[in-house]
Amino acid sequence: MSNPFKGKPPKIMKSPVNKMEPKIHPSVFVAPNATIVGDVEIDEGTNIWFNVVIRAEMSKITIGKNCSIQENVVIHTEPGTELHIGDNVLMGHCAMVHGPGKIGNNVMIGISSTILQAHDIADNVVIAAGGVARGKLETMGMYAGNVVAQRKKELKKSDIRNLQAGITFYVDNGKKFKAALEEEK
Repeated sequence: MSNPFKGKPPKIMKSPVNKMEPKIHPSVFVAPNATIVGDVEIDEGTNIWFNVVIRAEMSKITIGKNCSIQENVVIHTEPGTELHIGDNVLMGHCAMVHGPGKIGNNVMIGISSTILQAHDIADNVVIAAGGVARGKLETMGMYAGNVVAQRKKELKKSDIRNLQAGITFYVDNGKKFKAALEEEK
């Protein structure tokens, strides 16, 4: 059986927005179809599995030593902020980690968990599969649970303007990425 990934390197690219390039320790395994963009630093012994996306086109993301970022994980952070991931962190399949925030050492983020902005996860923490986490999570704790979306308020016109500004931002960002990828051809 032939290897479908043979000759296909991972997509590691300079950000077309902040012009920063990923810095990846030579010992790191990066799967051929992973994508790493922008100001990302990945330390030794870490592995980045298939379909992972790590995007820091307007921010900074650091990943420590001996981490396992498993299939379909997405790591991203808000513009102008930082996300720091410590050593010996396991992110289960399909986890979503959004910064800004800090994840300590020896942390397991379970399959399909969501880590929302403004988190501070201490060392030695487990977040169960499907969990949703935000805020301060104390050491030696196992956290579980999520929430079902419920209507909480009536939106104001300013909320809709903010939504539209976010959409415009990503449309413009997409144009920059498209141009950068076309330049590589």
